[in-house]
Parts: sequence; C-alpha cells; structure tokens
Amino acid sequence: MSNVATTYPVASYPCQVVKFAPLSNGSFDTDTFDIELQSPVGTELNYHAGQYLQLDLDVNGDGQPQTLSYTIASSPDSANPRRLQLFIQNGSEFADKVLNCLSQHLENQTPLNVTLAMGKAFLQTDLALPHLLIAAGSGISKIKSIIEEILRRKPDAKVKIYWSNKQIAEFYLLEQFQAWADQNANLSFTPILELPNANWNGRTGYIYKVVSEDCAALEDTQTYLCGSPNMVYGTIDQLESNGLKEENCYSDVFEFAPRGEASCYLKR
Repeated sequence: MSNVATTYPVASYPCQVVKFAPLSNGSFDTDTFDIELQSPVGTELNYHAGQYLQLDLDVNGDGQPQTLSYTIASSPDSANPRRLQLFIQNGSEFADKVLNCLSQHLENQTPLNVTLAMGKAFLQTDLALPHLLIAAGSGISKIKSIIEEILRRKPDAKVKIYWSNKQIAEFYLLEQFQAWADQNANLSFTPILELPNANWNGRTGYIYKVVSEDCAALEDTQTYLCGSPNMVYGTIDQLESNGLKEENCYSDVFEFAPRGEASCYLKR
C-alpha cells in the first residue's frame, strides 16, 4: 500500500558540479565516479528516494546537448536541499565522454541543466511491512537512496538488501552498506558475485537463487528491483514460488520495458 500521496512537479535547475571523485581503485577507464551536483542558492530540490533525473550534456562538444537519465543516489535531505549525488560507471566510449564532460564542468565551474524528478518506482510502501531491495550492478544507486530514506523514517524496519556484480572491483560501496547492516539489527546486506573467485569469500551465483535460499516466505514483502529487464522479470518469476507477488514489486523497468513490450526476459 502506498503511503506517498503526491508527486512533485518536474522542474529544471542550472546546477554546478561540485564533486568528481573515484569510488574504487580502478583506472579512469573502468572506475565508478561519485558526482555531486548543487543547485543555486535559494532553491530546493524536490524528489522522492528512488527517482531519477536528466542531465543536458554536450557530450560530443558539438553544441548539441544530449539528454541523459541517471538515478539519484542521494536521498532527499532537508539539511542540504540543494544537493544531488550520482554514481556513473566508466567502461564504454560514451561513458568516458560523459565523465570527461562532467569533469570539464567542474574545472570550468560552468553550470549544466538538470531536470527532476522522474520515475514511479520511488519509496512509497508501508515500512511496517518487510522490504526486499535487489540490485544488479549500477542499480545500487537507487537502493542507496531508498535505504537512506528508510533508515531516516524507520530505523527498525525489516529490510534485506542483495547486490550482485560480475567483478569484485564493482563493489565500491561494501563498507557503507555493511556499516548500515552492523548498526541496524533488522537490516541485512548480502553482496553476490556471479561466478566463484579465489579472492571472494562471499555468496556467488544468480541473485534470485541466493534470495530464494534466504527468503522462504515473501507474500507480504515489498520489493524494489533495480537492473535490466531480464534481471527484474526473471527474478520476480523465480521468486513467485517463494510467495513474491508482482503487485508488491517496484521497478523502473515496469515503465520503460513493460512485460508486453519487452522482447524477452529471463526464465530459468
């Protein structure tokens, strides 16, 4: 049941890049970067935890800005209502251009246009019910925002977090999530590496299999899933036998790749 009655109107702001820092120890070509944006003095950025924004960036330097969507990694903070945080992973030619463009905005102190907030899969559920937060790869940005808000509203909420990656180096937030688990008795955090690795002592395998092993009864569980359409629909299907109901699930995938329009989804 939703306990968020309103959505905020979409608005645009000229924001400054005020932070550009690597989150892990990889090279620029493979690292994930913590990007912080700040709106002008006197403004207040209104959004719900789990929503995304759009950046207008002249990625190719040709005077033709492109509109790019990124999940907001920070949760709304009344103490700092002008701040936005993004996690952007390098690893492709286009991502490299985006990051270089943002770095130039920071160096030159030039603003960029930011439009927010979009997305219907924001935190809107009854926190008295158990919650399951599932992310693959960069989907952890959304989960970070949501868990920060849950802990702010109801620190004793029952929450299980699962995060799957293909490479160990992609777990750039392990210490932060583990600290939340250590500090909150009803919160658990399970990182999952897809394939066994001699340098990894944690869980391995498909994310739905690990969740299935841990969660036998999901009938009332409110679930937020962040990943590809294959991952989201496949996980929902596989956890149906554990009691998971799709009407209790929230994902941006439901908007941009509905089941009826998606070309395929994982079915193991």
